[in-house]
Amino acid sequence: MTTLNLILFGLYLLLTVVLGMWVGRRIASDAKDYFLAGEGLPWYAIGGSIIAANISTEHFIGMVGVAYGVGFVVAQWEWGNVITFSFLIWMFLPFYVRGGLYTMPEFLERRYNAHCRRLFAVCCLVLWIVAQMAVVMLAGAKAMRGMFDLDETVTIVALAMLAGSYTIYGGLKSVAWTDFMQFVVMMLGGLVVAWVGLDKVGGLGTLMHSVPEKFKIIYPATDKDYPWFGVWTLFLSVGIWYNCTNQFIVQRCLGARSEWDARMGVVFAGFMKVVLPLLIVIPGIVAFQLYPNLQDKDLAFPTLVRDLLPAGLSGIVMAGLASGMLSHISSVLNSCSTVFTMDLYQPLTGGGNSEDHLVRVGRWSGFVILLIATLLAIWFTRQQLGVFLLIQNIGAWVAAPIAAVFLVGVLWRRATAASATFVLWFGFPYTWFVENVLFKNVALLLPYDNWLNRTFVVWITSIAAMIVVSLFTRAPSAAQLEGIIWSPAMAALPEAEKQKHCGLRSLFLWWTIFIALMALLYAYMIWFQFLGPAKGL
Repeated sequence: MTTLNLILFGLYLLLTVVLGMWVGRRIASDAKDYFLAGEGLPWYAIGGSIIAANISTEHFIGMVGVAYGVGFVVAQWEWGNVITFSFLIWMFLPFYVRGGLYTMPEFLERRYNAHCRRLFAVCCLVLWIVAQMAVVMLAGAKAMRGMFDLDETVTIVALAMLAGSYTIYGGLKSVAWTDFMQFVVMMLGGLVVAWVGLDKVGGLGTLMHSVPEKFKIIYPATDKDYPWFGVWTLFLSVGIWYNCTNQFIVQRCLGARSEWDARMGVVFAGFMKVVLPLLIVIPGIVAFQLYPNLQDKDLAFPTLVRDLLPAGLSGIVMAGLASGMLSHISSVLNSCSTVFTMDLYQPLTGGGNSEDHLVRVGRWSGFVILLIATLLAIWFTRQQLGVFLLIQNIGAWVAAPIAAVFLVGVLWRRATAASATFVLWFGFPYTWFVENVLFKNVALLLPYDNWLNRTFVVWITSIAAMIVVSLFTRAPSAAQLEGIIWSPAMAALPEAEKQKHCGLRSLFLWWTIFIALMALLYAYMIWFQFLGPAKGL
């Protein structure tokens, strides 16, 4: 912890808070301005904010640790977004943006009933506070301890206070624009470590040939951690839930200045997902090559920073890690306060509250939620937890039923409120049954006992349950389904936006390039796994 590192780190934290306060200084006392940034966000702010909200110390610590232990297969958590981002762009966003929604639970009430809205809202709050705030704070604390020997409790409290200050004050507008700055710093910090690390091991080609086993992306179906079937079907459950129904991902799209900006922002985020394995997964494999006997795999990234980077550069990386933590906490905190205010407080108090009152409730609820998450994170520091897989397993408990309810709801006109209510309640105990009974006692399933495979089983069962219950319950009225069931015509941009954004600004053009690039990368990695080490690059 040199003086130069401290100065750079301190200046960055100060700049973040100042930017957040300055952006939020003119916020009006109305809910749309506070919770949806006045619907004025451009595509690049949306895309950068999505990445900053998604990528945090959970990835720089937990995911790098998994890459250290296993290898490149974990990159599919990023590359697999080619499917779920496409679902979001062409299937879900037209409904969300045109419906004038504030939250994802609100969509469930419009499609099904108020009970689904409340139940989903409560599930979101519990999950986000535990897995997306407290555990991410834990990851940040581990990072700062590993690199700079900072006390974990002090790190958690300090960064929670910093993120909370501008988030509670300025709402989504402050969150989105500080996220964009943090996205730039975070990408720069990751690039510095990847560049220096690859130089140390002789380059990417040398690394791939030195440890080809670390660059496999297809594992046997019976693999205990990354079976190919579970990995390749992950987008159907966890992917749809996380990217298409998750408030803290979708909320910045709801604050877009146009539908084109909302959808192009997701395309921009998709291109960033293409390069993220270079910044996150490759450093883990580099660390394995340089330090093959690390006791705690979650310290792979901090070890690289401590040993390879000079003063100044390590300060930039430290700021990048802080960016990940601040952006993630601020995004989730803003979404928590939005969901609490609009989906729980507003309906339960009769819906007659003034705009100014709703903003005050959003700020106070944000403060309480941040306090709870901070205390949980401090408690987690006393436990021995693997960060990345901990978050994935917690998410798996809620992902499959929610993904099924949303997906069937927009694709099948006959899906009923009774079926959605049943699946949301049935999904949680059934997940326990699948994990602790079905895959532990059925001989045919024993070799495939893995949370990825179990999640797929819960997802397909949830869809089947929705179909069966729907066929035995009253169908929704035509009026209730107006404008909410997907068709190819729904995927098109409004005519005025299509005319305005043509040629090089075409949404379809850039989405096609994104799809083609991902297909080429997948093809190359599959080729390398089965032919590359023998044939050469």
